[in-house]
Amino acid sequence: MLGYRKRSAVALSAIVVPLLLAGCGSAAKPVEEEATGGAEWMLVEEGRATPSPTVKPGKPWPTPSETLPTLPAASNPPAATPSSTCTPRPRVGDGINALGVVPGSTSAQVTWYHPGGGNIVDYRVTAISQDLQVGTQREVGWTKAVPVKCGDMTTTVTGLEPGTPYVFSLDVVMTQTGLEGVTTSTVARSQVVSTT
Repeated sequence: MLGYRKRSAVALSAIVVPLLLAGCGSAAKPVEEEATGGAEWMLVEEGRATPSPTVKPGKPWPTPSETLPTLPAASNPPAATPSSTCTPRPRVGDGINALGVVPGSTSAQVTWYHPGGGNIVDYRVTAISQDLQVGTQREVGWTKAVPVKCGDMTTTVTGLEPGTPYVFSLDVVMTQTGLEGVTTSTVARSQVVSTT
C-alpha cells in the first residue's frame, strides 16, 4: 500500500508542478506542437524581482523654524457698509417662507430683509421649478444682488417659464473674520409661487 501512495504522489507532482510553473510565469510563449502529436506546451520565462524602494536621506520640510510659503492676499470683495441704525428685523418663524415673491409671466420680483453687516458680500437668488420633468431639469441660474444699506432688498429673477410653479431660494455670501475667502449658505426660501 505504501508503494501505491508513493507512486500516486510522484505521478500527481509530475502533473501539478508543470501546471503551477505554467501559471506563475510573467510571459508565456506557445511552443510548436511536435510531429509526434503531443499536447501543446507553454514555455515560461523566469521572472525577476522588483528592486526595493530606497529612501534618500534629507531634511523634512518644513522644519519648525521655517515658515510655509504664503498665498497672495485675496482682493477685497465689495461689502455692505455697516450702519449703526441697522437692527435685525424681528423674526417670525425661521427662514422658510421668508421671501416675498411677486410673479410675472417669465420673471419674478423677490424681496427679503438685509440686516446690514460689513461681512456680507452679496446675496444670490435662484428659482427651482416644481414642475418636474423626466431627465435633466432646466436650471434658471443665480441672480446676484449687492447690498448697499440695511433694509428691504429686491431683485428680479428672469428666465422663468409661464404658468410654472417655483420655489425661490436666497443664499448669502459672507467673509469670515480672520480667514481668507468667503462662505455661502442658504438663509431663506419662499412658498411655492406660480408664474402667470
